[in-house]
Amino acid sequence: MADTLERFWSKASIGATDECWEWLASKLPAGYGRFWIAGKLCYAHRLSWQLAYGDIPDGMDVCHHCDNPDCVNPRHLFIGTRADNMQDAVNKGRVHLGEADGMSKLTREDVLGIRKLLVEGKRTQREIGADFGVSQMTVSYINTGQRWGWLK
Repeated sequence: MADTLERFWSKASIGATDECWEWLASKLPAGYGRFWIAGKLCYAHRLSWQLAYGDIPDGMDVCHHCDNPDCVNPRHLFIGTRADNMQDAVNKGRVHLGEADGMSKLTREDVLGIRKLLVEGKRTQREIGADFGVSQMTVSYINTGQRWGWLK
């Protein structure tokens, strides 16, 4: 394990505790560092969390307070759900959801209306989609929370 620790941290530019520690080795196109350990490719920021704090609970993300994907400073990382991570990105203006997304055909009020119609159960998803100019699949995604799931 000591060899792994030494090898891992040798690939990071470690600075002051409040600074980002940049990953210097292999990165994904989105900037996230990657590291081979025991024949498995891992995200460097996730491994940094594990080395500092222990296991990552199943289904949880390791998120960045600093919004720097190649930062591996454990003090800049926090555990959150996928929804927490997305909400953090929205709050910081990195991601635009709903109407703020220029590609969105629906407004907040449209989605709330679609949900109301779904609960009433009097019309098919295809019929609802036609009324709002979207596909049945979009209505299904709204129904399951895969789209607009953050909207309460």
